[in-house]
Amino acid sequence: MEKSTYHLRRNLFIVVLVVGFLLIITAAASIVDHAFTHQATLQKQTVQAGPYQVTLQVAPNPPPVTQPANLSLQVFPKNSQQPIKNAHVAIDSRMGTMDMGTAHVNAQVQPNGVYLAQAQFTMSGPWHVNVVISVPGQQTQHAMFMVTAK
Repeated sequence: MEKSTYHLRRNLFIVVLVVGFLLIITAAASIVDHAFTHQATLQKQTVQAGPYQVTLQVAPNPPPVTQPANLSLQVFPKNSQQPIKNAHVAIDSRMGTMDMGTAHVNAQVQPNGVYLAQAQFTMSGPWHVNVVISVPGQQTQHAMFMVTAK
């Protein structure tokens, strides 16, 4: 009887150790994930893409995973404040930390030169937003942005 009590206590001790270890690892991973990968999305991001300056704004910011986010883009020649209105602008978004596939949407140009699109970020975390700009007679350019969904 004494031997079976010993084995039972030993097995219970091992289970408690394993569960405790798993809880500690889960908490540490959550802290690291939140501290390093969930940087806030800037209100307005601007990057250079070949001969163009491209500006992205996301609303709401941060974009929730429960509804599509509105993406507003403006494309300007490097040395001009007149927006390019005759481009084809497409957006490819993919999650930065795991393969969730790539979503592709085409942006629609507005009379004021702003290109609008909606993107669904299906999981919280960092997303790569690749903007593909095709202007007739010009080489296709790419602008890369980071968006953090919540």
